[in-house]
Amino acid sequence: MLAFMLVGFGVSNVIPIIYSTTGRSSTIPTGEALTIVTGISFIGFLLGPPVIGQIAELTSLRHSFGFIGIFGVFISVLAYYLKIFR
Repeated sequence: MLAFMLVGFGVSNVIPIIYSTTGRSSTIPTGEALTIVTGISFIGFLLGPPVIGQIAELTSLRHSFGFIGIFGVFISVLAYYLKIFR
């Protein structure tokens, strides 16, 4: 239960950071940038559960949660190399 709570605290900080970074974009107008980010997040919201469920069906629930963790690490590394927060 404590692990789920800690993951929730960590993930809940991501959306405000993404939206504030998007709003400060100098190359794309703010409205367009927010529309793009919101669209991508809706696609992830709609496709995430079926993909995770399919992985769990083919292997196990443990592997599907591992996929989520690996994907989170991949996003962190990608954000570092994109130099968004510098």
